[in-house]
Amino acid sequence: MTDIAKPKTGASVPPTQPTPEVTVPARPLTSPARILRPYLRGGEAAELIGVSIRTLEKYRCTGGGPPFLKVGFRVLYLREDVEAWLQRHRCRNTSDDNYVAALREMPSRRNRP
Repeated sequence: MTDIAKPKTGASVPPTQPTPEVTVPARPLTSPARILRPYLRGGEAAELIGVSIRTLEKYRCTGGGPPFLKVGFRVLYLREDVEAWLQRHRCRNTSDDNYVAALREMPSRRNRP
């Protein structure tokens, strides 16, 4: 008689599908701890304005963005300055004086080196 190899019992079988990545949602900007803080970091200010962090960095270099503070290596924005900057850029339509002024204030893409 020949011995037939039996499968091992209790052996762990590697999963056939990769484990799904777990994404942790970012804390909302309106969490109580953030509402009470008067200063925003770059990412928080960019999120509040609705632009990328890189765009906010460009505004700091070329002008046109909200006022900021440089503390060591950190850039901070006063929440009320960012909100005031947003209010100054409110427009009712494209003929609004604020719209034209906002276009003049923004850095031009045509004048790149």
